[in-house]
Amino acid sequence: MITTEEAFEKFRQRLELSETERKDTIKRHEEVRGVIKGDFVVDRDILTGSYKRHTKTKPLKDVDVFFVLGKKERDKYREKPPADLINAFVKTLRAKYGDNAVEPGRRCATVEFEKNTTDEEGKVLSIDAVPAFDIGNCYEIPDRIRGDWVKTDPEIHMEQATKKNKELGGKWIPLVKMIKRWNRSADKPIKPAFLIEVMMQDLVDPPFTTYSGEVRRFFAAAQDGLDRTWPDPAGYGPPVSEQMTPELIKAAKEALRKADIKAALAVQLEKQGKQSEAIMLWREIMGRYFPTK
Repeated sequence: MITTEEAFEKFRQRLELSETERKDTIKRHEEVRGVIKGDFVVDRDILTGSYKRHTKTKPLKDVDVFFVLGKKERDKYREKPPADLINAFVKTLRAKYGDNAVEPGRRCATVEFEKNTTDEEGKVLSIDAVPAFDIGNCYEIPDRIRGDWVKTDPEIHMEQATKKNKELGGKWIPLVKMIKRWNRSADKPIKPAFLIEVMMQDLVDPPFTTYSGEVRRFFAAAQDGLDRTWPDPAGYGPPVSEQMTPELIKAAKEALRKADIKAALAVQLEKQGKQSEAIMLWREIMGRYFPTK
C-alpha cells in the first residue's frame, strides 16, 4: 500500500506531458508559426502562457504563441479596431486549416487540430496565435471584447513563475498543476486558470511542507482570496480576476469550501495512519488523475 505522499508524487508525474505529447505539441505550434510568418512580418515569435511556464496541466488543451509583429503590420493595423488584426490572423490560418478549424478568440486566433490529438476528456489540442506589438517597455495585444489594445508582458509572467518555483524548492509549479487539475475536475469554478497561478504567487509561501498540506491550505486561503481584485502581475492590462462576477465568486467559494472540508478530513485520516481511506478521499477531491495504488 502506498502512502498519501507517494500517491501525490505519482499524481505529480501523471500531470507531466509524455514525450509523445511533447513532440506532437512542438510539431503543431511550429507549423502554426510558419503559417503566420508566411503572411505577416514577424519580428519574433515566442511561446507564452502556462505551457511555456510549465504550469499547464494534463490533458493539454491549448498552447499560446505570441507573435511580435513588425513596423509594416503596426502601420497597417494599429489604428484599426483590434478585431481587424485578429480576423486577419483567422483568415490566414483558415486558408491552411479550413473554416471549421479556426475561430477568433478574445485576444487571439485559435486553431483546433483534427481528432488524432483528442485526449481522453474529448478535448482537442489547440494553438492560440496572439498578435502583439512591442511598445518598448511591454507589449500591446488586441482585445476583441474591450474593443481596445491592452498592455501585457508574458515574459515577466515567466520570470515570476520561475522565481516562485525556486523559492519553493521546485515544488510550486507541480502544486499549481495539481490545483489546476482540481479546478478542471470541479468544472472550473475559478476562471481563468491563470488566476490560480496569480493567487498562488501570493497565497503559497515557503517553507513548503507536503503536497497534501499545501493543497489543503490553498483551499482554505483561496476562499477569502477570491474577494480580492487580482491585477496583472506584470503591472499591465485589466485585472486577471475580471471574469469573476459576484455570482461566480460565490460558486467558487462554495467549491473551495467543500474541497477544504474533505481535504481537512483526508489530512486527519493520514495522521491517523489510515492511508487507504485518505488516498480514496483525495481521489474524490482531485479527480481521476489521482492514483489509488
